[in-house]
Amino acid sequence: MRKNKIDRDIVMVLVMTLITLTAWVGFEVYRAYTRVNISPVPDKQLLKLSPTLDIPVLEKLESRTP
Repeated sequence: MRKNKIDRDIVMVLVMTLITLTAWVGFEVYRAYTRVNISPVPDKQLLKLSPTLDIPVLEKLESRTP
């Protein structure tokens, strides 16, 4: 009778462990599919651009020879 009680306890622990692992894997899969991966934008890309053209720089570029 004593061995039967121990076997039942072990089976109960194994079943609870299986339920826990299944829930854990399910939540992790759900989290992986619902997570939004937006990479942070560097501050350098957020600077405003000047709408005026720098004429001397453009002239230097035109005068360069390949």
